[in-house]
Parts: sequence; structure tokens; C-alpha cells
Amino acid sequence: MSPENQKPLESKIEKNKKLSIIANPAARKSSLKKVELASELLGRAGWDVELMWTQEAGHATRLAKQAADGGAYLVVAAGGDGTFNEVMNGLTTGNEVMNGPAARGPAMALLPLGTTNVLAKELKVPEDARGAVKRILEGRVREIYLGSMSFPDGRRRRFFLMAGMGFDAEAVYQVNRRLKKLYGKAGYLTSGLKLLKSWAPEPKSVLIDGRQYFFSSLIVCNGARYGGYPKMAPDASVENGWLYAVVMSGRKRLDVLKYALGVVTGRHTSFKDVAYLKCRSVQVQDTARIQADGDYIGESPVLIESAKEKLKLVY
Repeated sequence: MSPENQKPLESKIEKNKKLSIIANPAARKSSLKKVELASELLGRAGWDVELMWTQEAGHATRLAKQAADGGAYLVVAAGGDGTFNEVMNGLTTGNEVMNGPAARGPAMALLPLGTTNVLAKELKVPEDARGAVKRILEGRVREIYLGSMSFPDGRRRRFFLMAGMGFDAEAVYQVNRRLKKLYGKAGYLTSGLKLLKSWAPEPKSVLIDGRQYFFSSLIVCNGARYGGYPKMAPDASVENGWLYAVVMSGRKRLDVLKYALGVVTGRHTSFKDVAYLKCRSVQVQDTARIQADGDYIGESPVLIESAKEKLKLVY
């Protein structure tokens, strides 16, 4: 049975069990108060709360595995989209493929603290601590589909919403972490404007469900939103099991501005130099930097596939 014909499993959350909060202390100071308040509110509600702080990039993935091995029923990721991605990757290691049994291990929930909180906006999770905790306490456990990336060295990486190559991945790669922490979205904007001055990409090849295309920028979407409110792939959803590839072939600096405006206005999928494709697999053999859910993760070659794995998520 294909994923779109399968209704995602859904169940009530089992309350008052062991809960781990994995929090990113690199978030802005005002956000740390949200973590403390959420921990207090969940403790008052009867949960056995363990608070775990990340110390470096990739640490949230290791902490999520630790929480799962320690018997946590629920893991709350407190941070931005990068933290959400790391925690999810820790919880899905060893998960069954989509045609197998239901997703194993702890469920995951969100406490948004980050710069853009795209996943939270996608799932309509409140960005204030009280609202996010209320969603955890009143929400349901749903099984969602994840995008899956496979690399030649055997490494696997999953993503919630998107994987990108081209201009956005280069901008993410070059963003100054200090500027990102201090100025939020402005850090990405500064990086993008700096990159735009020298942008002159060579076309790269991609196979999408076996058919060849050439791109200057490529966004592979498992969810609709990009950078917050704009929708890069209006038909995508973490609940339907399909990927949507947005293939941009224009190589001029003005093309970048045109695409950005097109995404904001919702017109980009109708541009002649943009292919918008519903698909199962995306394979890039050429070398290109990759961002996933807003964080730089490495370089292609890479095979991106839909509906390979799933996660239990509370929302």
C-alpha cells in the first residue's frame, strides 16, 4: 500500500511518565527562561522531567539516543529547527522502514526557541512556553514521514522539512554563527547578500525519479514551508509520504532575487525556469553543499528518498 493511502497512526499521549527535555543553551538568553518554565509546568503536571543541555553541534543527537536508552517516553526538543533535526535523527536511528512495524522508541515534542521555527509553524505549535506545554499535554501522538538522505560512505541523515543545494546551502554554510545568535534571521540575510555579490554557479545534474534535470539551486521538500511563512512546496506535508523537488535553473544574480520574490508571493512554481516535481527519489552525483532543515550537513553525492522512515511526534 502506498504511503498516501495509509492513514498515519494516531493515539492519545500517555501522561505522567519519564520525559527528557533536550535544550540548546546557544539559543538567545530570553529563550532559556522558556526552558525553565516548561520544565516547571511539565513537572507540576506530573511528568518525571529530566533536563539535558547540549554542548556542541551534534550533541542533541547523542542525548536523544541516551534519553531513549534511558527509558524516556517523550523527548522534548527545545531549540530551533537545527535542534529539532538533531533530536529526530537521534530518535530514528534503527527505526523500522515504512513497510515494517510502527515507529519505535520515544515520541518527540517541540519547544520552539530558534531563529525561524519553521517546523513549529508547519505544525502550528505555539512558540510561547505555556502554549507549547499545553500542546504537549493536550496533543496526540502522530506518526509522520521523514525525508531520508544516504551518502556513499554509508551515512544516513533524515530531515523534517527540506534539504537544499545551491544558493541557500551556500548561504547557510557561510553564515556567521555569532551573527545568527545575535540577530536571528538577519544573520542569514547578511550571509545571503554577501554571497549574492559573487554568485555565478555552474549547472549541476540531478536525477529525479530517474529523469535528468540541471539546477543552480535545488530544494527537496517533505513539508510545505521555507524559512517561516512562505511555502516552497505548497502541496507537501509530513503526513503524505511524498517529496516535492523545486529545481531552479537560472544562474544569474537577478534570478536569485526573482526566485525569492516568487516564493514569498507563491508564484515560483509557475516560472519557466523552475520545475516543481512530486517524486520519490532525488539523486545528485555532482559535488554540492547541502543544508537540511536550515543547518549545513555536508556535501553530495547524495540520494534523497521519501517515506523510508517515520517518527512519533506530538502535536
